[in-house]
Amino acid sequence: MTENPYLRKEQVPAAPGDTEVLGQAECWRLLAANSVARLAVSDDLGADIFPINYLIKSEVLFFRSAPGKKIVSLTARPRVAVEIDGTEGGMRFSVVIRGDARRLNDDVQIHESAVDTLPTMTGSEKWNYFQVKPRTVTGIRFRTSR
Repeated sequence: MTENPYLRKEQVPAAPGDTEVLGQAECWRLLAANSVARLAVSDDLGADIFPINYLIKSEVLFFRSAPGKKIVSLTARPRVAVEIDGTEGGMRFSVVIRGDARRLNDDVQIHESAVDTLPTMTGSEKWNYFQVKPRTVTGIRFRTSR
């Protein structure tokens, strides 16, 4: 078996102040300041992850999608996780929403959320609109050794 060159054998404990648990307000600020996330869904084979463009309105996450496996999975099992990460001020961060996805069928709610005007990564038609109402929102900020 080949050794994984990316595996860090020596674990260096984080120095005091190198890791910070983020409060709710900071998590929502970071979520609102970004627009690309990873949506984790599950099906009979296990977890699957999809990149999505999203927007935040009134502490609810909205996204749109083309027909496919993602919609089939989250319709059957609406409990999802959404994760963003990035760098800000020389520190890395990660924010995770765990919640329930629901397809939007009300034109007024779709237009009020502005999800119908959300730019997407691909040119495919994305006329399926969803919201993720959070059950939990957690985040962490940390300094890396790289």
